[in-house]
Amino acid sequence: MDFWTIALLIVMVFGVAFIYSNLGLGGGLLYVPILLSLTPYVKEVVVPISLTFTIATSLSATVNHWRKGLVDFNLALMLLTGALIGAVLGVLFNLNVPKKIFYSVFIAVILLMSSKMLRDWIREARDEDTDDDTKLTRPRKIANSTGTLASGFTSGGLGIGGGLVNVPLMEYVLGRGARRAIGTSSLMIIFTGAFGFTTYLFLGTPEPIDFNLIFILWPFVFVGAFVGSRWGLEKLKSRMVALIFIIVIFLAAAKMSIDLYFLLT
Repeated sequence: MDFWTIALLIVMVFGVAFIYSNLGLGGGLLYVPILLSLTPYVKEVVVPISLTFTIATSLSATVNHWRKGLVDFNLALMLLTGALIGAVLGVLFNLNVPKKIFYSVFIAVILLMSSKMLRDWIREARDEDTDDDTKLTRPRKIANSTGTLASGFTSGGLGIGGGLVNVPLMEYVLGRGARRAIGTSSLMIIFTGAFGFTTYLFLGTPEPIDFNLIFILWPFVFVGAFVGSRWGLEKLKSRMVALIFIIVIFLAAAKMSIDLYFLLT
């Protein structure tokens, strides 16, 4: 790749990290298409590269949310088992199985979640800043742990952090406020991203992973996420963050619908 392509990649991944670090998302929804468009690598190589960027994004976001007391370490560790198992299954899926069925199911699920979140946002049915501890029951924790299988699966299979699933689950099943759900999701993504990337290294990819590209871009992703999440925690209201998250979910569903269309044609 030439200098100008690398420069464009730097600008784009910095911008993605700046925005996504405020949403509890790793950024893979944009890292993957950016890498597919600007690099010569196939998806089986782009996905693990994207996972390293989701780690950088989430690491910065976790540090800044932790400083504000918005990371629940105990909850994240409890939910991680399902997410890590899901990450391995997602890697196996990406390497061996066509994505048509998965895309269809995932689009339907995230559209249902985002529609409910948008309805509640319009009606102001939830206090985005407040934790509802009455929902931290054992059955709900078990249900949430099962649901994180899906977040790990999307992480390993698509190269995204899994926050599209983590954040709504923690908000609606466990009653966490938006900021705490985002901070805790960011912590989880560090582990699921690292686990998924390690699994790719262990199983192998059709082409070698470009570690030079990772080393060049990773610092810019980290700094972009650090600056972005720090700015967001100081300037953005929780209600606005919740709306941005909902919009991003709808955009993700639209993008995956387009991908599904091309898979089917």
